Order: sequence, then C-alpha cells, then structure tokens
Amino acid sequence: MVLRRFRGHVAEHNWFAVAVDFLIVVIGVFVGIQASNWNQARIERRQGREYRAMLIDDLQSNQKNLAVRKRYYTWVRSEALKTLAALDRPESALDARFLVDAYQGTQMLPWSLKRNTYDQIIAAGRMDELGDARLRDKISNYYVGAEVTGINLASVMPYRDILRRAMPYAAQNEIRTVCGEKISEDSRGEAIMVLPENCSVRLDPAALRRAIHQVRDTPGLSLDLNRQLVDLDQKLVSVDVIMRRAADLERTLRRPN
Repeated sequence: MVLRRFRGHVAEHNWFAVAVDFLIVVIGVFVGIQASNWNQARIERRQGREYRAMLIDDLQSNQKNLAVRKRYYTWVRSEALKTLAALDRPESALDARFLVDAYQGTQMLPWSLKRNTYDQIIAAGRMDELGDARLRDKISNYYVGAEVTGINLASVMPYRDILRRAMPYAAQNEIRTVCGEKISEDSRGEAIMVLPENCSVRLDPAALRRAIHQVRDTPGLSLDLNRQLVDLDQKLVSVDVIMRRAADLERTLRRPN
C-alpha cells in the first residue's frame, strides 16, 4: 500500500508527499531493526542468566566434591604422620596398627572437575553473554586453576608403590577388607564417603611380625614417607585455594549484571 501511494505521488510530482512516504518507510525499517535487536538482546540476557545459574550449580558441585577431598587427604596425612612417628620406635613395639597406618598413608582420591556448562558455553561461542570481560576472564582463570588442581590431586609419590610392594599381600587384603573407606552416591550421583575411624585387622601372629618387619625394614621408607607428606600438604593447599576461588566466583555470578 505504501509503495502504491509512493508511486502515485511520484507520478503526480508531489515531492513533499514523496519525502513523507520515504521517511515513513525509513522509520518503519529502523523501528523493525531496533525491535529485532531488542528482542535478540533480551534473548541473550535470558540465556546469559541461565548459563550463570548452570555455572553456579557446577561450582557448588565442585565445592562439595572438593570438601570430600579435603577431608580425605587430611585423614591420609594423619595416617602418614602416625607412621612416620612409629618408624622411630623399636620394631618390637609396633603392632597391627602400624601396618594399617602405613597402608592408609598411601591412599589417594583423584578429582574430576565438573565443567559441563563451561564446555557447552565455549563450544557454542556464548561467553559474551555471561558478562563483561573481567568476569569472563575470572571464569576462564578459575577453570584453568581447577585443571591444575586436578593434576596435583592425581600425582602419585613413590611411597605408595614402595609400601605396597613391601607389605605382604595378605596384610594389604585384610586392611582393604576391614579398614577401607565406604563410598556411595547421592541422588545426583555425587560421592558420599565414610572414612574408617577405628578398625583392627586380624593376622596370624607370625604373619603379623613378618609383615611389620618387611615394612619397617624397607630401605629409605622414612624418606619416601617424608616426600609423601610434603605432597599431601601441597594437595591440601591446592584444594583450599581452588575452593576459595570457586566460592568467590559463585558470589560474583550471583550478583546482578
């Protein structure tokens, strides 16, 4: 209709009306483009809020998971410290508890970072929807740091292999059976762990003394255990740092943008 009227005004040489018609068309196109832009911006803001909520959920899951690792490695460190102290005592003063502590000091619990949402955002090229450049850098840096923490928690010191090579299999099997941690899952598939507090292994007296001697007499065991303790300290520091960063990033993502 506008086009037909425009042609009529041109034919009539009514240039003022032609100018008005042209202005109406331009304004209509501009308003249409603006409406489309506003709608796209609204969609992107909504998508950004959804992504932020999903990231918060992942961060909460990671913090819960890391809290399990902190408790676990604190326990392993305690067992390793008891073993280090026992190595200064005469062999005749050691009992089955020495074997349990020495074995538990070898335990490890790697960490798998939950990053489903972050990977989805990167793959879709939607980082800009999360917020300004500073926030985007903070998110990226957290995931880089978390990956480093995962590598640290997966590291294995020589003490683990040396102790498990020296201790007789029967003793190790008894410890795993009686004194192992109990791991289950909640409704979301996240780990629930119950650590052994007090347990006693049963070994034939002769087998017990032989196992204690083999472990106690392992060359350089105290040095390897010392290195194990340093590694456990590093693991606990890494867990504390990345937990603080996760909590800080969660608070930032909860702020209105």
